[in-house]
Amino acid sequence: MSRQIKAVARVQITVEVDASVWGEECSIGQLYKQAAESGIATLYGVLNKAGCPHRVVGDVKVIGVITEAA
Repeated sequence: MSRQIKAVARVQITVEVDASVWGEECSIGQLYKQAAESGIATLYGVLNKAGCPHRVVGDVKVIGVITEAA
C-alpha cells in the first residue's frame, strides 16, 4: 500500500511598498515610525485579500524618504 505525502513550503520575500504622504509638521521620527506601519498595513491588506497566511519576520526598514518643496 503506497502513502501519499503532502509537502508545504514557506518562503521569505523582501518587498518594497510606497507609504503615505506627510506634511512639514511631521517630525522625522514620526515619519519613519508611521511609514513602517503604513508599509506593513499595505502588505497585510493585499495578503489578507488574497487569503494568504502571513507574518512579519525580520526588521521593517524605511529605506528612503523623498521630499518636495511646495
